[in-house]
Amino acid sequence: MHFLSRLRIQQLQWIGAIAVIMVCLMMAGSTIAFSLSDYINYKRGVTEFDRFHVALHAAAAISRERGPANSLMSAPEEQQPPFAAALKKSREETDRDVAAIETLFRTEIDASPEMRNAFLAVRAQLEAGRSAVDAVAALPYSERNGARIAEAIQAMFRAADRAQDYRDVAGRSIIAQAPETSAEVILTSLAGTLRERAGRVGSYVVMMLTSQGQARWHYRVAFEGELNRLLEVNALLRTYAPDALQSKDVAQLLDQVTVNYFAGSLPYAQRVVFELNAGNPPTPVEFSAKYVPGMRSTETLREQIENGALTSLEKMREKAFAIMLISTLLAGTAISVMLGLAYVLGRSLFRPMLVAMRQIDDIAAGNLTQPPSMPHAGREVREMFQRLDLLREQQRLKRHLEIERKSMTEELRRLSQTDALTGLLNRRALGEAMRELTAPGADLGGIAVIMLDIDHFKSINDRYGHAVGDLVLQRTAQILTPHLRPQDLFARYGGEEFVIVLVDVTETSARTTAKRLCETLGHAVISEAYELTVTASFGVDWRAQCAAEQWEELAAVADGRLYQAKRNGRNMVCFSDMPVEEDRPYGADDADAA
Repeated sequence: MHFLSRLRIQQLQWIGAIAVIMVCLMMAGSTIAFSLSDYINYKRGVTEFDRFHVALHAAAAISRERGPANSLMSAPEEQQPPFAAALKKSREETDRDVAAIETLFRTEIDASPEMRNAFLAVRAQLEAGRSAVDAVAALPYSERNGARIAEAIQAMFRAADRAQDYRDVAGRSIIAQAPETSAEVILTSLAGTLRERAGRVGSYVVMMLTSQGQARWHYRVAFEGELNRLLEVNALLRTYAPDALQSKDVAQLLDQVTVNYFAGSLPYAQRVVFELNAGNPPTPVEFSAKYVPGMRSTETLREQIENGALTSLEKMREKAFAIMLISTLLAGTAISVMLGLAYVLGRSLFRPMLVAMRQIDDIAAGNLTQPPSMPHAGREVREMFQRLDLLREQQRLKRHLEIERKSMTEELRRLSQTDALTGLLNRRALGEAMRELTAPGADLGGIAVIMLDIDHFKSINDRYGHAVGDLVLQRTAQILTPHLRPQDLFARYGGEEFVIVLVDVTETSARTTAKRLCETLGHAVISEAYELTVTASFGVDWRAQCAAEQWEELAAVADGRLYQAKRNGRNMVCFSDMPVEEDRPYGADDADAA
């Protein structure tokens, strides 16, 4: 301070100006460095997403092979030539895409055993599936039966599964290298899954058309499960794709898929399945001719989402580049202004200069609070403060964008653990929660697993439609949740089956809880409009202690007792494996629910 007191005011102005310029350079350098880092990351993300695009195309191409393959296997010899030509063309496209994967991902395939094994599995299963299709197509038409056709279709299913496995492995690898692509990779994977599920729904109808008896019933069950997964994927895409990609084209295509497929081809497939045993069902070739055109909109949607994701990444890259340029220009402008002001500033402007230095320090430290204005500052100094405000606003914008990106990533993670229809945990999330609960050293004080299944759920769907069936599942979750403790786990296990995990309970308490839940559901009104009530069958297993590896065993025992309750007459709780009647709730009615 003694040294500064001996300096002239002009020297103090120059010292102050130089100090401010240095701070501006530091702040500008930090801003430019962050912007440059974002630009490099997004540029890498565009490059990596281009490679992922090839993996998506390969998975889609393998899925598309099933269409002409199904038609070829189902057609008489005289109708086979056009289908054989279409299958040959489709296989050529698939082979080109698989070869492109091997070229673009050669480094990862050589370096990563996981990726190499996934790629080899795609090739092996694709070859096995094609061999099965060719073997059936080569048989005389009279010797082809539903079992052989179904076996070939399922072999192609496995090829598509392996392609999706490789797509997921490639997606994880790309996200690890360019985390900025995570939302785009997830959405495009969902779009590919939608196309695959729609294709499998049609393939299961073909298997039912070529089968009889128990086999047809088995494929009907698989058809219903595939339909549920298809609807879940469509719901996720409709909820998140338009906003995440900020694309009106994607929103319009989703509406087109709804019209062409979900209101056209899918109801037709459901009608064919429902009327299989009555009337004159179509041949597999006739069915495919009507079903496939409406399904093509899902392929167009997949391509548009891929293009939209790539466009979104390119826009973010361009935006990061623009921010970097603006930051550079603003830094240069701020420095030029400071040099000019240092030449002309007088005593009355020295204090504003010191204030400006403190503000720049605050920005560099991450403090973006808007400071009070300087009413007595000169015009030139006010311009400098305006530029500082602009830099501060850019930092706020950058922070806001980062928060939004983190929020979107967290929301996608939550959705991956939640059943879209009921809002409960899904099966995978339940497994993860149980592994945490049963980790070594955990003291649960007794654990019970309650498996419950809605009685006569298929009858509800057949009588009222799937919308009412969905309402039954939603209301079941809403009715039972308030009767559970915060530490208990409640999940949808699949179809109309639910699982409840009671933690830190005695065997008596577990039984009491299961009976109370059974009675509560049986007395609740599901739909006032239809005067609909339902019941459920419950299976319970309790253990004083449960290790991580015993969780599946516990669930299996409870599931077996659930089916024992079904065999005993439904609408009851079964605590043992013996066919006894004592577990029926007091006052329960044996009549069919709904």
